[in-house]
Amino acid sequence: MKTRRFVGRAMVCLLLVLSFGSAYGAESKYPEKDITYIIAFNPGGEQDVEFRIMQPSIEKAMKVRWVPNYMPAAGGALAWSTVAAAKPDGYILGAFSIPHIILQPWFLKDVKFKTGDFKYLATGAYTPTGLAVKKGFPAATLQEFITHAKANPGKVTVGIVGKYSGHHMAALQFMKMTGTKLTLVTFAGTGPQKPAIMGGHVDAVFASSSTLIEVKDAGVKPLAIGTETRMKQLPDVPTFAEGGLKFYPRIDRGIFAPREISQETAARLEKTLLDIFHNKEYQSRTVEAGFVPNPMGSDALKKYVEEQTALLKKIDEEEDLLQAK
Repeated sequence: MKTRRFVGRAMVCLLLVLSFGSAYGAESKYPEKDITYIIAFNPGGEQDVEFRIMQPSIEKAMKVRWVPNYMPAAGGALAWSTVAAAKPDGYILGAFSIPHIILQPWFLKDVKFKTGDFKYLATGAYTPTGLAVKKGFPAATLQEFITHAKANPGKVTVGIVGKYSGHHMAALQFMKMTGTKLTLVTFAGTGPQKPAIMGGHVDAVFASSSTLIEVKDAGVKPLAIGTETRMKQLPDVPTFAEGGLKFYPRIDRGIFAPREISQETAARLEKTLLDIFHNKEYQSRTVEAGFVPNPMGSDALKKYVEEQTALLKKIDEEEDLLQAK
């Protein structure tokens, strides 16, 4: 009798082991097919540039292709709604931007995602935001720009990428701080923003550092950048602080998945991404492109999103920047 009980219990244990082993084995095979990577802006924008730098390393590490899918609409809202609604199996991932991912659910109508609808995996770098003017614009310094804008309220056109985005927030904060009134022109991505300022179709832009590096040789003059000290890639461009404004706008960029992705798949992705983001060659290439390396894993990134959410709420409540805009 005891022997039968022992055999029965042994069989149950064996079946459980095989069951767990089978489930683990199926999960650990990830990825078994190409991964779709949703980019919220046009080709040639910062999300695309960062992806292209990362792409060879991530495909080599994961042994599958990462296929970009560009969805440039509503300042990222279309792309991020798609990621939020995707099957959480790790085969649809997305590139996100902060503060866009926080601001848009608050203010855009019909947005089908919330900031908490995602598993934030990792971030590799950010881009400071700067102000630049077109060739021939009657201001060569930040203070001259402010003086000119004050003397011509609403007449200075400024190109930004996306609504309720980092550039939008920077423009609103700038106007509040300086007492100026600018006319904002929204572009679907950095791709169309660059020719607009190079061709003089807008007077100025709030743009990412990577964009300023590209356009400065086309007669576009950067006036200030949102860093604490000057960027070595833009050594002749003063900080906003040098011009009298304690103003440090930036856009953080990273990778996320649908919130319900399994812990094992998320951990595999996070480790692979962080290995790349800490790699000296990756960081060197991002610096060359105008980014500031800033690797963060999932836990640190979750905390950072929470901190930025609280900060943006405070700014909006105190400064009334976005209400009824």
